[in-house]
Amino acid sequence: MATMKQGLRIRTKLMMMVLLLVFISIFIGGVAFYGVQQTLVQFSNQITDEISLIHSADTTTAKARRYEKEFFLFSSIPKNADVERRQANYLSQMNATFDELLPILGRLGNSGLDQVIDEQSLASRAVAYDLIEALKQDLIIVREAAEPLGTALMAGKTFHQAEAEYAVYRDAIRNLENRIKDAINHLEGMLARQKVASAAYQSNLFNTLILLGGGMILVGIFVGLFVSNRITTPLRNLMQGITAISRGEIVEVEITTSDELAEIAQVFNETMNRIRGYIKTDEQRLATEANVINFLEVVSEAADGDFTLRAPVTEDAFGSIADAYNLMVESLAELLTDTTSKASEVGDESRHLLEIFNKMKEGSNNQLHYVSEAIESADETISSATQIAEKTDLARQSANQVESATSLGNERVNLNIEGMQLIRVTVQVINKKMKSLAERLQEIGTISQLISDVATRTTILAMNASIEASRAGEQGRGFLVISDEIKRLADEASGATRQIGGIIKAIQSEANDVTTALEEETSTVEDQARLVMETGEALAAIKDATDQSKHIVTQITSLSQEQLSVSEKMVNSIRKMADITDSNTGLINESALITEGLSGVSKGLLTSLTRFRLGTDVEADTPVLHLKASND
Repeated sequence: MATMKQGLRIRTKLMMMVLLLVFISIFIGGVAFYGVQQTLVQFSNQITDEISLIHSADTTTAKARRYEKEFFLFSSIPKNADVERRQANYLSQMNATFDELLPILGRLGNSGLDQVIDEQSLASRAVAYDLIEALKQDLIIVREAAEPLGTALMAGKTFHQAEAEYAVYRDAIRNLENRIKDAINHLEGMLARQKVASAAYQSNLFNTLILLGGGMILVGIFVGLFVSNRITTPLRNLMQGITAISRGEIVEVEITTSDELAEIAQVFNETMNRIRGYIKTDEQRLATEANVINFLEVVSEAADGDFTLRAPVTEDAFGSIADAYNLMVESLAELLTDTTSKASEVGDESRHLLEIFNKMKEGSNNQLHYVSEAIESADETISSATQIAEKTDLARQSANQVESATSLGNERVNLNIEGMQLIRVTVQVINKKMKSLAERLQEIGTISQLISDVATRTTILAMNASIEASRAGEQGRGFLVISDEIKRLADEASGATRQIGGIIKAIQSEANDVTTALEEETSTVEDQARLVMETGEALAAIKDATDQSKHIVTQITSLSQEQLSVSEKMVNSIRKMADITDSNTGLINESALITEGLSGVSKGLLTSLTRFRLGTDVEADTPVLHLKASND
């Protein structure tokens, strides 16, 4: 009689299989949770791309406004060939910059606004689409308003003359800028709400998976216990009946189910009834006991896990029991064979999944290595961009100093020109005054000559009066004194007139010399004023060149700062990518460990199943234990 070996019970094996299926389901749920999490991150990244595009549109609009200011500046100063050329250049650059907005706005709304995870985001999505369409319409209005304004200003009109066109353009560009700000605020709000909703969704999904996992474990345990009880209870009853037979007792097995085991128990009971009727003598009882002992040896081998043996079917009543037992063993063998096949498939799939995770881990490590190299290159780019920005800032400061010095020199030259002009005008005025003085001196000479003539005539009259007074005697003596006094005054007047004439001639001579010197000085002043004006024009040309250099340096500085900002954003994005890659690597490692655990469980299950010896062909290949049967 074979000895019974202690092995895993059918209930334990069923529980292990159920728990294995539960753990596989939990693993699939974890993978699904990770996929949903990555999808939510992708949704947030898509909205971030929209925000980057709208910020790019804002930067491009600001760039167009800078060209607009330069265009308006050159439109407000007196025109010459250079001013008109630069005015046309800034107008074309402004229009080209507005044209750059068209593809940027065209890409808005095409990368992720439809991806929302809560119903409250639907209204925000509609508002976002309306803002994008309004932005496109505002850009068209700005382009339409800029064309007549640019044409009017290029034609030489002033801002006052082009006030209507300027008002339309000003309102259009303000609407565009305000709309861009509204779009930025709205998209950033959408991103914040998306992140909050994603976190809530992830939390709810995680809690749901935890609850489902716990529920599946409980349901699996309950189902395993229920199924095992449904299988083991009839087997236990049947085993009790067989044990009673081994003790020589003829008993019936309690039937509690209606499945195949119930049929076996029914056949067992019927057989026991027949045996009870057939056993009439001690020989029959002994033969029956011998058959029972042989049957129990087969059952003992089956308890040790050998399902390749079959109970011999005799011609007596116990043959029905052996036949029913063989039918049950065949069913169990088929069940265990199918279990072994499924466990092998699980092991193969686990090993295949482990190979995939190893490849993913290797790819993640390579990606992390390349991302690290990209971060180093981006850091070097930032360092170079920082040095360029510093150098361009120094160049801009030097240009500002040159501009200040040139402006100061230009102001001093302008003041010098004004002073020379004032000197020239003053000299001309003095020259005119000297000529007027000469004319007045000539008039004074004429008057002095007239006074001299009057004095001469007065002297003659005084002489005539003296003669007449002498003729009058004593009566004319008083008149004689008066005539003498008149003569003396006439002589003094004549002498004074001669002195005045000499002085006037001297003054006229000096005035002529001064006039000649002033005319020569006026010519010299005009020559110097002309030279100073030429110097002022040269300084103005230098100032224009300096302004252009300063503008170029300012553009270079702006571009360097933009490059530095873009490089910093790129480094931040690469570092975030490195963090995500590192996180993915950790998740892959955890998944690989779980897969290795599944593979170990599968190997353990297969090892447990190897305790059972199963035949591939029950009829042909299964050895049958031939026992001696007693025949009456």
